[in-house]
Amino acid sequence: MDASLNPVSRRAVPDGLLRVLGVPESAAIVVGTLIGTGIFLVPAEMVGEVHTLGWILLVWVVGGLLSLFGALSYAELGVLRPEAGGEYAYLRDGLGPLFGFLFGWGMFWIIRPVSVATIGAGFARAATALWPQLTVGLLHVPGLGEVNGQQALAAAVILLVTGIDYFGVRHGGRVQVWFTALKLLLLVGLTTAAFTVGKGDWGHFAQRLPGHITVAGFTAALVAALWAYDGWNDLTLAGSEIRDPERTIPRSMILGVLVVFLFYAGINLAYFYVLTPGEVHAAGNVAAAMAARFMGRNAGRLVAWAVMVSAFATLNSSILSGARVPFAMARDRLFFKRLARVHSRHHTPHVSLLVQAMFAVLLVGLLGSFQRLYSMTIFAEWLFYTLAITSLFAFRLRGERSPYRSWGYPVLPGIFVVLALALLVSTFRDNLHDSLLGLGVILLGTPFYYWWAARKRRGESTAGMAG
Repeated sequence: MDASLNPVSRRAVPDGLLRVLGVPESAAIVVGTLIGTGIFLVPAEMVGEVHTLGWILLVWVVGGLLSLFGALSYAELGVLRPEAGGEYAYLRDGLGPLFGFLFGWGMFWIIRPVSVATIGAGFARAATALWPQLTVGLLHVPGLGEVNGQQALAAAVILLVTGIDYFGVRHGGRVQVWFTALKLLLLVGLTTAAFTVGKGDWGHFAQRLPGHITVAGFTAALVAALWAYDGWNDLTLAGSEIRDPERTIPRSMILGVLVVFLFYAGINLAYFYVLTPGEVHAAGNVAAAMAARFMGRNAGRLVAWAVMVSAFATLNSSILSGARVPFAMARDRLFFKRLARVHSRHHTPHVSLLVQAMFAVLLVGLLGSFQRLYSMTIFAEWLFYTLAITSLFAFRLRGERSPYRSWGYPVLPGIFVVLALALLVSTFRDNLHDSLLGLGVILLGTPFYYWWAARKRRGESTAGMAG
């Protein structure tokens, strides 16, 4: 068999990137991506659906276990295919190249640019608590309207982080470690302060909002929790830059999910110790409402800094990992060939990074479309999570074995697939229009796949005749 057609042989094919990410950097990518802005916001939505702290903790446990089941499967896939692109490689070799292409197509056009733009905008919105003048208009741009300082800051932080990752994955990894550590220290500080000087009441744990707990309510709360847990797959997108992937990927993914669960549980207990369920439900930013009890006017500034640090770390991991998907597709000659370029000095997919940043900065100007665009990506992301873990069954059935084998196979991956399918059905039903739009954008890639695949075959045929 031709080595280029043998999936196992692909593990040895160099792509010009450097394997420099060890366990500290890899674990920081997992933790830094998972802990974003969601933990400051979603408890207010969750208590409105399930009414009590006990049920909220159960939701966090279920969401954490579901994420852990997914991470265990992805760890095996990441070791089996330790290369750039993550799901692209798993779907390409597990279910077929069309599935891999459609994942990359969706990532390139909507999933990652929207995610990066949304995180950048969240960073800038938090900054307005420190510098209110950011909301003042700066200039008028035809087609976008008035651009204010908040939008300019969002664009600037996206370009800054892209620049860090442009000059080497080592720099991106170090930044990730430092900002993730700072993020965790801020969460520890908030949690500790709540229990030491928060003047709370343990009786809040037994209080509840009025109303019945329903399956629909629990599902809605679980969706909110999964949004807060989202991103455990990002590490594998940079698979060809992870040192000793057989050990680093499983350790980092499992450790990362467990650390995040512990921090999420701690901060939720702190919220309900200081605030009543009704106060949590009424809070726009639960962390700010809690901190206001023991910090007064300075609470808003502290939480703003915490959100900005959290967003910066999440932004770094999203930009670093996201650019590897179109790079991997281009290397397979199934996408724009310039995206496969590797910087001769910095060994980064610099063209892919710059194009990703350009799309995200353009989206920053579409303020009114953020929520809709993001809701389109939720359905797409979980569709590909489900398909990627399904590909693990395909690899196993073909007899391919990884040095690391997912614990609990086939039960835990099976549970993940079943629950993910249920979540997809619920999301599709509740957000029918946006889910159809997201699915439509992905399926639009089908004719482009066949066009690129035909070009690739013609190129191989020409090269064969020339040989």
